[in-house]
Amino acid sequence: MAISSKTLRGITRLTFDSVSGVMTTVERMHEVIARRPLPWSPPPDRPTRAHGLIASSVYSVMRGVTGVVQHGVDLSLGLLPDSATETPLSRGEARWLAALNGVCGDHLEATSNPLAIPMVFTDSVRPAGTGREILGAAFPGASPHLVVFVHGLCLSDFSWRRDGSAALGDRLAEELAVTPVYLRYNTGRHISVNGQELAERLDDLVNAWPVAVESLALIGHSMGGLVIRSACHYAVEAGRPWLDKLTRIACLGTPHHGSALEKAGGLIDRSMRAIQYVEPLTIARRRSAGIRDLRHGNLLDEDWAHPDEMTSDDRRTAVPLLEGVEYYFVAASVGRDHLDPKGHMLGDFLVRTVSATGAHRDGLRQLPVPPENYRVFHEMNHFDLLSDARVHSQVIDWFAP
Repeated sequence: MAISSKTLRGITRLTFDSVSGVMTTVERMHEVIARRPLPWSPPPDRPTRAHGLIASSVYSVMRGVTGVVQHGVDLSLGLLPDSATETPLSRGEARWLAALNGVCGDHLEATSNPLAIPMVFTDSVRPAGTGREILGAAFPGASPHLVVFVHGLCLSDFSWRRDGSAALGDRLAEELAVTPVYLRYNTGRHISVNGQELAERLDDLVNAWPVAVESLALIGHSMGGLVIRSACHYAVEAGRPWLDKLTRIACLGTPHHGSALEKAGGLIDRSMRAIQYVEPLTIARRRSAGIRDLRHGNLLDEDWAHPDEMTSDDRRTAVPLLEGVEYYFVAASVGRDHLDPKGHMLGDFLVRTVSATGAHRDGLRQLPVPPENYRVFHEMNHFDLLSDARVHSQVIDWFAP
């Protein structure tokens, strides 16, 4: 597989960032051991100030050398010619790039790394601009009824078509004469940041669509459902015109009240941080903002912009569902039926059923979806929701006029 110079620059830049991160971890561990060599030993009789100054000087020199080498390599790679036209990503390329962005996409964006995925609409293969002529060429025979698909964490627009199976968008186009449009975005960013950008880009899409848009529907899988709800909130604040076209929203396996897996990961990380010899090795602070947002299902900037976002407390602002819009929630459960305790405990392995259906003990956080507008599929995991024919049929039934 040929690698473009842009991708090569991104890989080398991330490699140097990783080396720098390891160096910082080693330095912090060095400091802890210097202060108290063994957990049971008393602190040193004399301060180790001289030792600390020498060690910090050595690490500073090492960082300086690494920075110089990185800058030189980056300049050299920048001299390589890029292809005149950007070739579409293959499924394999999209998979590893999406996974990388999910894990450290906020860092990629903050360091202007070329590997950071920009938010774009696609036809499930290649990006489409927002100009009317460009959209007309990308979506020939465009329908006035739009359905926008928003993927989940570490996934991409390719994820809606798994293992060669028919995509939900294809079935909706065939049976309901709608046009599917797919969103590709950096899932490592905060959900609220992606939500605000999606709110803006949906305006561009609707305004430049080749024919007058009569209806707009949004379908999100996992994190994608949270990004959609965040976008709706910010669209209401900004008075976005596309809200007038919005009729339906479907969320597949969306952790409306957080992911049990991320909550467990947060508990482990907090425990590690409490141990001085383990704290420098903890990965909690190195996980992406998007992953951390999944702990409680953060939708807004204020949900994470407090001093200690690693807290176990749920400090989210309650975000109600939009009036006049039909919501549909789909959940998966690995249990055989609703009585199977395995399903209650594990959900779909990533999201518990109560979270995916919007249920909550707090009435302000409860998402009031009528029983006929949600469905739980048993003996199914989180990713089966993307390709299972029964899920597709249910969404088609809901979306039918």
